[in-house]
Amino acid sequence: MDASELNKVKPDAEKRNTYYESTMRWIEDTYLKWFGENRASYGVKDTLRQGQVSGNKDVDGIQESVGNTIGNQFGKGGLGEDAGKIADKSLLSR
Repeated sequence: MDASELNKVKPDAEKRNTYYESTMRWIEDTYLKWFGENRASYGVKDTLRQGQVSGNKDVDGIQESVGNTIGNQFGKGGLGEDAGKIADKSLLSR
């Protein structure tokens, strides 16, 4: 295989990657919309959920509740829904 043949293969791989990325973005968007969320709200909830290290279920439960409340503000119907949509489209794109 010479260099000219290698250049022909590369664009096809790039097209597949672009198709894969756009398909995965659509799947993620559909899944999150089904639960009334976007990437911003889910990311806030997930980040605060990972910080639960006390081992006390009461403290962890309060922390999870606060994280869900804050995350829901960026989801569908929340006060920060527009900010969540903007962050989702501009900052959190793949």
